[in-house]
Amino acid sequence: MPAQLLNQRQKGFSLIELMIALVLGLFIVGGVLAVFIGSSASFSSNEALSRVQENGRFALEIIAEDLRNTGNKGSCWGQVTDVINTGDADYEADAYDLNDPIKGWVAAAGEFFVADLNTYNANTDIVLIKHAADTVNATLSANVGSTAASFPIAGGVIPGAILLLSDAAGCDLFQNTAALNSSTLQRGTGGVTIGNETVLSQPLSHSYLGSGSTEISSLSSTLYYVGSGTSTASALRSVNYDNGVAADQELVEGVVDLTLVYAVVSGAGPALDYTNTAADITAANEWDDVVAVRVTVDIEGEQNISHQFTTTVALRNRL
Repeated sequence: MPAQLLNQRQKGFSLIELMIALVLGLFIVGGVLAVFIGSSASFSSNEALSRVQENGRFALEIIAEDLRNTGNKGSCWGQVTDVINTGDADYEADAYDLNDPIKGWVAAAGEFFVADLNTYNANTDIVLIKHAADTVNATLSANVGSTAASFPIAGGVIPGAILLLSDAAGCDLFQNTAALNSSTLQRGTGGVTIGNETVLSQPLSHSYLGSGSTEISSLSSTLYYVGSGTSTASALRSVNYDNGVAADQELVEGVVDLTLVYAVVSGAGPALDYTNTAADITAANEWDDVVAVRVTVDIEGEQNISHQFTTTVALRNRL
C-alpha cells in the first residue's frame, strides 16, 4: 500500500471537529447537571413538605386523642370525690379537679402555669385536658372500707402517682404515698408534693370491692401550648401534672400557632357554633357545657414551606 494512502487513512480529528465535540459534550453534561439539580431540589422540597404534613397530622392526633377522652372517670359517671389535699399550696383545681376536665386560655400571663412553660409563644392558645388514663398495673386484692388509709394491691404503682379508684357506685381521687413496688396503695398526708386529706376529714365516697369490679386508673392532666423548640424556633409542647409536679416536654417541632374554638350545648338545635374562644367560654362560665372542640395548628418547615391543619373533636364523655 502506498505510504501516501496509509497517511490519509491514519488522519485524526480536525481542530474544528474537536471544538464541536467539546461543545456538544458540554451541552450534554450541562443537561445532566440541570436534571440532577432539579431532581435534588424537587426531592428536598417534597421531603420538607412531607415533614410538615407529618408534623401537622401528629400534632392534631396527640391533642385529639386527649380531647376524645376528656372527662373520663373510669367506671364512674358521677362526681369525683377529692381525697387529695385541695388545701395544699401545690394544689391547683385547674390541674387536678377531674370534675372540671377541660379549660383553655388565650394568654399565659398571671395563670398558675406561667412558670412551667418553656418560652411561651404569645397570642397562641393554651388548653388543659384531664381524664382517667389507662388502668395502672395494679388491682385491689381485698375489700377496702371507706375509712381505709391503705389499700392492698396485686401489682405496683409509682410513688406520688395521682390515682382514681372507681366503680359503678362512685370514684375517689388520691395521691399514692406508698413506696415503690409496695404491696399496698396509701393515701397518706405527707411525703409527696400534694398529699391527701386525713381519713377523718375526708373518707372515701364508699367501700370498694377487691373482686375485680374496682378500677384503678392514673390521672392524665396535660396542658398543651406552643413554646420554644429544640431543633426549630417553636414547637408544640406539653406540661404534665400527672404526679403532682409539672413536667414539660417538646412534642412536635415546627408548630408556630395553636388555635382552639369551642362548641357548647345549645337549645337552638343540633348545629354547633364553633366561634367561641377560650375567653368567650370563660366569660360565659360555660366550660361544663363544651361538647366539641375545633383545633387548628400552623406548621412551618424548611424552604419556607408552611401549612395549616384543622380537625374537629367531639368530647365523647359529654355526648
